[in-house]
Amino acid sequence: MEDLSIKELLRSKEEKRILTGRISGIEDEYYKYKNENIPCAIVWYKEIKILIPSTHLGTKTINKSMIRGMLGAEIDFIVMEIDTTSNIAIASRKDAMELRSKIELPKLKVNDTVNVRILAVGVKHIIVELYGKEVIIKADNLQHTYIVNCKDIYSPGEYIKARIKEIDINKNIYELDAKCLIENPYKNIRKYLTEYGEYTGKVIAFPKKNSGVIVQLDTTNITCLTRVPARFNDYPHYLDKVLIKISEIKENKKMIYGYLMRIIR
Repeated sequence: MEDLSIKELLRSKEEKRILTGRISGIEDEYYKYKNENIPCAIVWYKEIKILIPSTHLGTKTINKSMIRGMLGAEIDFIVMEIDTTSNIAIASRKDAMELRSKIELPKLKVNDTVNVRILAVGVKHIIVELYGKEVIIKADNLQHTYIVNCKDIYSPGEYIKARIKEIDINKNIYELDAKCLIENPYKNIRKYLTEYGEYTGKVIAFPKKNSGVIVQLDTTNITCLTRVPARFNDYPHYLDKVLIKISEIKENKKMIYGYLMRIIR
C-alpha cells in the first residue's frame, strides 16, 4: 500500500496529476524554496504526510487562521517534491486549482447545477470550491429561512448542491445559489400559521436594521420578525421562550411579522 501511494505521488509530481485529501492539521515547517519556516496545511495521503505551504494554498490570506478555518476541508493538490526516505511530500493546492479551473470552468454555463465542496464556514457565509475557484455563498442564498450562524448548519469538508446564477471567466465572476434547489417552506406556510394566531417560539436573534427580535417558531422552521410593544418593561433575552401573535404573512417576500404577547419564563 505504501509503495503504491509513493508511486501515485511520484506520478502527480512528474505528470502534474491532481490528487485529493483532507486538511487535518497545521505545522510550521522549514520550506527550502522560501528559506524560512512557514505554516503548512497537513494532508495525509494514505500513510504519506503531505505538507502544503500556506503560500501554495491558493487563498488570498496567508496565515494559520485561514488554515484553521479549512480544517476538515477536502482539497486538491499536485505534488512538488517528495522524500521517499521520510515519506513526506510538499504539494501545491494552488497549482491544482489552476489546472482544475482551466479544464472544467469552460464547460460550465448559467443555470447549471454543480456539486461543490465546502472549504470554510463563516457566520453569514460559506466558502466553496467551484472547480478550482473559491466562491462565497452568502446566507441569503443558502436557505429560504433566516440563518443565525452558518456554522450551526455547515462544516468544511461537506458537499452542497448549488445552481450557477452568473459566470464570467474573463472577469472572474462566479455567483452560486443553493436555496433554489431546496423546497420553499413559505409555499405551504398557511398550513401551519394564520394571521392573528398565537404561537410559541424562542428568540434567536436581534436584527440591527429592524426593531424587535427574530423568533424561531415551534410549529415550523420559519422565523418571525417580532415587534416588542412598549408596555414590556423586560426585553426578551436570547433563547427566551415567548408567545407571539402573527400580524402579517407575506409569502412572496418570505417574511412573517408579529408582536410579542408574553415572555414564558
